[in-house]
Amino acid sequence: MPPKIAIIGAGPAGLTLARLLQHNSIPCTVYEGEENRHARTQGGCLDLHEGSAQVALRECGLFDQFLAVARTEGEVLKIYQPDGTLLLDEGSDYGEKRPDSFHGRPEVDRVKLRNMLIDSLEWGSLRWGHKLQKVTTEASGARLQYDLHFDDHVETGIDLVVGADGAWSRVRHLLTDTRPLFSGITGVDVKYSAIDQADPALAQRVGRGMCLTLGSHTTVLSQRNGDGCVRSYGFMRLPEDWHTTCGIDWAQSQQAKREFVDRYYDGFNEGAKSLILDADDDIVPRPMYMLPIGHKWQHRAGVTLIGDAAHLMTPFAGVGVNVGMEDALELGRAIIARKASWEEPFSESILSAAVRQYEDAMFPRAEGYARETWMYLNLFFNERGGHAMCEHFARAKQDKQAKEAKVASAEETGVAKTVVVDEDAITVE
Repeated sequence: MPPKIAIIGAGPAGLTLARLLQHNSIPCTVYEGEENRHARTQGGCLDLHEGSAQVALRECGLFDQFLAVARTEGEVLKIYQPDGTLLLDEGSDYGEKRPDSFHGRPEVDRVKLRNMLIDSLEWGSLRWGHKLQKVTTEASGARLQYDLHFDDHVETGIDLVVGADGAWSRVRHLLTDTRPLFSGITGVDVKYSAIDQADPALAQRVGRGMCLTLGSHTTVLSQRNGDGCVRSYGFMRLPEDWHTTCGIDWAQSQQAKREFVDRYYDGFNEGAKSLILDADDDIVPRPMYMLPIGHKWQHRAGVTLIGDAAHLMTPFAGVGVNVGMEDALELGRAIIARKASWEEPFSESILSAAVRQYEDAMFPRAEGYARETWMYLNLFFNERGGHAMCEHFARAKQDKQAKEAKVASAEETGVAKTVVVDEDAITVE
């Protein structure tokens, strides 16, 4: 008899776990608070990495479908100074390109990825309109099953509750009292629809992928989407409550955009400003939050977290969705490996061992990604603007070449039987 598994949240991590389990004939149910897949916009696009998210999609049996909607042309990057001086254009081989580790990361629109995952699930296993209020169990702890309380009913007897419910997870409090912290970065989110038709010159400035205009602690971060729009983020270092205390009336979108740009983008050229000023009417304040680097919890049988619920990060290293989908992959693998042990009677300890295996590996992996994200945050928002980012790329390539030279030298002299290379060191065994 298989365990009763509930996944809270229909984001990329939760949907990937559900698909992976069902693809291996393990039943599970996803509970999502939104009324349907069209209830809100899904934001911009994501780059899925070869060693994490793409592996998960392969094991889900969805890799070919992913390739059909992925955009390899979206991998290129441009970096400008505020005055419009171009520092890097990977599309035309101008400037210091990023290291090879940034290759193999095609872009996919969030909505296309989510629809692909939703459509892969068994009919009826995704329950829309189920906004979780709380999770309970017997106070004595004698029963290892949990009850899910929704607005109008309770689902009982859950053997494993997986919190995939994002930054403000309602499942997290069962494991830790830690809450997300303000990252120090805030700003606005806008979308410029049909930019190629509306302003071809501005569209050319953005290019086919990501376009960064990096000033001193102030940025315009733009990214082309598959639907022909460009999403831009006017982010900078400001207080957490800035969007409520700055005096800008966000409901008056045209006036708000003008006031925002006039106040914070002195010295930026018209191209960078136009990506905000000429965007569609909606302008959304967007403070950035994160969980503490190294966030973890004591294992508790029957409950765990994946994705942003486990290790919320800012988007500045471009790894968040990949870490979440890798969580789903590793937790799914651990559960699947114990499937043969589920003959009656079912043992909670078997499932608990699978979760513990996942958590023990996930904590250090997520911490490494969180440290990388914090490093990139401080490169995006640096007093030296885009120069700091370009110099980082150059140093990373030099370090990689030096490591490869050491490996080659060790092999030529026969010193090492095995040479292990990671991002920070070379080990000779």
